[in-house]
Amino acid sequence: MADETSLDQIQLPSVASLVYDAVRREILLGRLAQNEQLNLSKLEQQLGVSRTPLKMALSRLEEEGLIEISPRRGTYVRAFSERDIRECYELRIALEVYALRHVFEPQNAAILAEITELFRRMDGYFDSPETYVDDIPPFADMDRSVHAKIVELAGNTRMTQVYERANVQGYIALMGSRFEYADTLKTVGEHQRILRALEAHDLDEVLEAGRLHLVQAGERAVRRLAARQERES
Repeated sequence: MADETSLDQIQLPSVASLVYDAVRREILLGRLAQNEQLNLSKLEQQLGVSRTPLKMALSRLEEEGLIEISPRRGTYVRAFSERDIRECYELRIALEVYALRHVFEPQNAAILAEITELFRRMDGYFDSPETYVDDIPPFADMDRSVHAKIVELAGNTRMTQVYERANVQGYIALMGSRFEYADTLKTVGEHQRILRALEAHDLDEVLEAGRLHLVQAGERAVRRLAARQERES
């Protein structure tokens, strides 16, 4: 008797995951502004979901530092001050530049390959000022991944745990006021410099390019925050 054909079960995304993706995108694009209170009933109606998957999604967003949930005040999009941004980037610079010192060590060959591939993939984004906004969320996901991979180079579990929180905060600080098209071009250019240094196996240039990228990214985030505050005043 012939064996029955076996098929792998198709995995569909959960409703909570879809809600998470939808709300997260609105935050990353600045459509849900910092300090804005989320109307849960309105979100349920707009997304066509019940309260349970919405709460599950919001809990995940809270863990990532995107929102703050207070039983008495409500649910708010997290806000960042200039000090928050500067402290976050100071920590990121310290950890990432240290980790990059290990980039060419033999045990990190697989991680180096992943980092290089992510930088190459990001090079294909933001080719038009008319469509760049749609590219922001997937680009930001890859950007977050590549910087997390950089920290993995150190092989230090505690460092990775500390960094994850800081990286989320820096990531949101960057995206909360939304990239201008000029910002995207500068970011891609800085990534290209790091990539060239990696491909050339030039450790000194890797360290300088990585440090300078974070310094400049932090300054861009501070400028966008100041511009947003000026518009709102």
